[in-house]
Amino acid sequence: MSKSGHVSLKKDDWIGKYRIDSTIGRGGMGDIYKAMQMPLGRVVALKVLPPHMQDDREYSARFGAEAEAVSRLEHQNIVSIFDYGEEDGYRYIAMQYIDGMDMGRYIADTKVMSIAEIIDFSKQICRGLRYAHGRHIVHRDIKPQNILLDRNKNVLITDFGIVKMRDKKFTQVGQTVGTPEYMSPEQAQGKEDIDALTDIYSLGIMMYEMIARKPPFTGNNPMAIAHMQVNDTPPPPSQSRKDVPKMLEMIVVKALKKDRRERYQSIEELLEDLDRVDPANPSPRKTVRLPTPKQVEDRRIKVERRGRDRRFTTAGYWAEMANTQWLSWLAIAALATAFIWHVIKT
Repeated sequence: MSKSGHVSLKKDDWIGKYRIDSTIGRGGMGDIYKAMQMPLGRVVALKVLPPHMQDDREYSARFGAEAEAVSRLEHQNIVSIFDYGEEDGYRYIAMQYIDGMDMGRYIADTKVMSIAEIIDFSKQICRGLRYAHGRHIVHRDIKPQNILLDRNKNVLITDFGIVKMRDKKFTQVGQTVGTPEYMSPEQAQGKEDIDALTDIYSLGIMMYEMIARKPPFTGNNPMAIAHMQVNDTPPPPSQSRKDVPKMLEMIVVKALKKDRRERYQSIEELLEDLDRVDPANPSPRKTVRLPTPKQVEDRRIKVERRGRDRRFTTAGYWAEMANTQWLSWLAIAALATAFIWHVIKT
């Protein structure tokens, strides 16, 4: 084990029937390795709880909850679990190995994602979340690093490490529940009644990032980012990219509503709107900036003042007189014309 507390297993090390091949990634809730399950010869992603966390009841409970949650889910857009257990002092989860990359790397490596691709990836994530939510499981950490993309561009949701299930509750274990850049306002405020709408907000952040190539709120201070999630309105995605379909921008804006009551009330609603977006009709346009209430009031006062000033000048007086008298002359002319026509006819 390394000084950082990670397992640091090496190539050809064994955990029970699993032979380690290489390290895939490291995280707060475990290190992930590419491994071979013997004697089946099946390649798996092996998530291993670090030894220094084995005796921590909270971490162990979360690790077990992840295994239990994923074991309930059998969906093409969710990484499958094969096995869960403890061998040689190591607690592990054996999962489906995805030969590809995570969405964070894909966004970084792709200069501009096509609108069709953004819509397709978003819809695949929606389908996976719809399935999980239908089984009362909330992910709570939707972000590009937890979305895997295989070589055929199939999207799979992974890392249910801070999952919330309806029948289980966990306390915080010395770390923020979620990732600040993708955290919903209710998560940032530490509210306990976290539901499926938090995943909708986080997906909205991801969709924004796929369009703009960066999330709306970033920085070096996690507390400052969390504050922005609660209080700041992100600039419209079209400021970063002018070919965004208006419907797609409206979907992102609605998913990112601070008030949960104004957000999509289900992934199904969001998915239905995504189905209506036409990627072939980008509707390029300039971003319309609405005036603030103060600007509207200042403009009204300026117009009224200009009108008063105009009346109190000599030129203004005669202009006002002209504006009111021309109607009288028009009426007189109409009466005269009618009288002459009557005389001619008789």
